[in-house]
Formats: sequence, C-alpha cells, structure tokens
Amino acid sequence: MRTGSTPAIVLRTREFGESDKIVTVLSRSEGKFTGIAKGAKRSRRRFAGTLEIFAHVDLAYRQKSETALCFLERAILIRPWRRLVTSLERYGAASHVVELADKMTADREVGDEIYALVVAALAQLDERPPSATTLRLFELAALAASGYRQDFERCAVCRDTLCGGGLRVPFSGTGLVCRRCADREQGGAGISDAAVALLVRLQAGVEQGFPSDDTRFDATATFADEEAIEADTSPRLASELRRAVATLLEPHVRGRLRALDSIRALHTAG
Repeated sequence: MRTGSTPAIVLRTREFGESDKIVTVLSRSEGKFTGIAKGAKRSRRRFAGTLEIFAHVDLAYRQKSETALCFLERAILIRPWRRLVTSLERYGAASHVVELADKMTADREVGDEIYALVVAALAQLDERPPSATTLRLFELAALAASGYRQDFERCAVCRDTLCGGGLRVPFSGTGLVCRRCADREQGGAGISDAAVALLVRLQAGVEQGFPSDDTRFDATATFADEEAIEADTSPRLASELRRAVATLLEPHVRGRLRALDSIRALHTAG
C-alpha cells in the first residue's frame, strides 16, 4: 500500500453512510483523485473543517491501487478563504472555478499548472470583489494549461492575420475564424471587433503566466492586468465575451457547467 501527502483543493464532496465522506480533490503532485474519509463528519482532529468545497489543504492519504478509492487519513488547512462564502457572487464564481477544473481534468492526470491556476483564481476571488474578467482569464488559462492555447490574432483555419469584420467563433472550439474561412466551419457565432480586441488583451494576460523560456509557470501573473481590462469592458461586451469563451470551452469540458447558470440567474435577479 502506497502512502503520500500533497497540497490539494477540494473540488466536491458527498456524504457516504452515517459518518464518512467521499471527496474529490485536485492536487499538486497527484492530479485529480477521489478518496474516502472515514469518520470525517465526526472527526474534530483529522478533518475538522477541512473537507469542504474550495478548501486548500495538505492531504495525507493511503492508496491500495491506482484504480481504487484511496483512504484519506488527515487534512490540514493551508490557507483559509475568509470571503468566498460571504456572498453569493463570490461563492458562485469560486464554484465555477472548481467545477471547470473538475470537468477539464481526468483522474490522475498529473500537471501542476491547473492546480496552481485554481489556487490563484480562488485567491483573487477571496481578495477582491469577483469580476467577469477574473473568470474569463481563468477559463482561457485553463484552456492553455490543457493544451488548447488560443491565438486571437490569427485565423484558426488559414492562419492569416485577422482583420476586422465578419469574424466568427465556431462551435468546434478551435479559435476565431476569418470571414473567408467561416463557411468551412459548422455553425458558430459572430463576434464584434471590440470583443476581439478584449480577447487579445485577455490572452496577453494569460501569456504572462506561460513564459516562452524555461522560467517557471506563474499562475498569479495571469491576473495582473485584470482591473485594467475590467475597466474597459462594458456589460454588453462582458456578455459577448462570456458567450465566446463558453463556445471555446464546450468541446473540452465533460458536461454542462452549472455554476455559470447560477451566476447568470443571480445577475438577472439583481
């Protein structure tokens, strides 16, 4: 039986029996995995307040095989998120972050970039009021970390430089296509020049975290220009960006992103 410990973010939990919990986490060293925490609902020593959604913990576990549920032995809180549960907007935005990470990663798919992005995004949402720009930056960075880096300055089909007018976001999620190539792609939606300009700025923010040299990936750099981009984003453009990035995400996500529905319902009610 293999034992180990790793920093991790709790993605989701469910009760199992009278006192146990089934917990899925995204870890730095082991990727995404699911374990059973025996007696978690009653434990005040091994799991006190640590196995809840968004929790950033140092997790000790035992693993019998790579396919079986592991046994969670202990969880120690690394960093408390003091504001994520203080408002529906913060909670909804944080829920979208962990849900997207969950649905874009396979079990035991090791790679610390997504883990680092989730931690950085949750820290951003905890430290300042949530914004649509935070979520768009996280979404585009998650695509890049998963191997689907975007280039909003060139057509995804012919690779020519994109010029204004007639650009589309195809349902294939390949990127933006020019007017000439739009007929080759099935379906999709038009996008304004102003929205494309903001996508270019968002992707430039993402690129700050993914250096071209051997410098280590820096997830926090992804959000460095968030406030400046947010200031230039009208409600109409924010809605257009949300739809465009959702189209880019859809082919790479397993299932519907339900937290986004909750965020939209909250804004509609407000």
